[in-house]
Amino acid sequence: MNRLQRTLGKVCDNCPLCNYARAHPETLVGKVMVWHGKYCPAWKAQQQIAEARQKERDQEKVPKPE
Repeated sequence: MNRLQRTLGKVCDNCPLCNYARAHPETLVGKVMVWHGKYCPAWKAQQQIAEARQKERDQEKVPKPE
C-alpha cells in the first residue's frame, strides 16, 4: 500500500459521515455511502486498510508451530 492510499484511507477513517455509514449500514445514509464507496478512492483505501488490519489480527491469533 503506497503513501497516497494510506493518506486517503486516514481521511476516510476520520470522516464522521463515513464512520456513521460503516457503523449503520442499514440506514439510508449507510446505503448511499456504500454506493458512493464504489467511486470514492478514500473509501476504497480505507477498506483496504481495514482488510490489512484484519489479516494482521488473524495472523497474530494463529499459533506458530514449534
